[in-house]
Amino acid sequence: MMDGLQYTFSDTIKQWVGSKSTWHYIRLPAAMSDEIHTLSQYHQTRRRGWGAVKVEVSVGNQQWQTSIFPAFEGKRYALFLKAEVRKQLGVAVGSEITVTLKILL
Repeated sequence: MMDGLQYTFSDTIKQWVGSKSTWHYIRLPAAMSDEIHTLSQYHQTRRRGWGAVKVEVSVGNQQWQTSIFPAFEGKRYALFLKAEVRKQLGVAVGSEITVTLKILL
């Protein structure tokens, strides 16, 4: 069972602008994404829609639950950051953040 498996990484917040919405996100490193994808395939009966993997996120003293999604080039997982989360963390596009993800499959 992989519940409780943790990953820590840093990335710069990026912005994707679509025709109807704007998303703020960070990308998980490629090797980390590959490992999570492989492990989530093994536990496929517990995965969520669109290949999402449920996680608990910690950044600084903030903690919340959400899902990561395989997105963008190479299907690397992305962690999307809602406006409320960015406001609480005091971050914006271009800010580098360090994230700890706990897998909740």
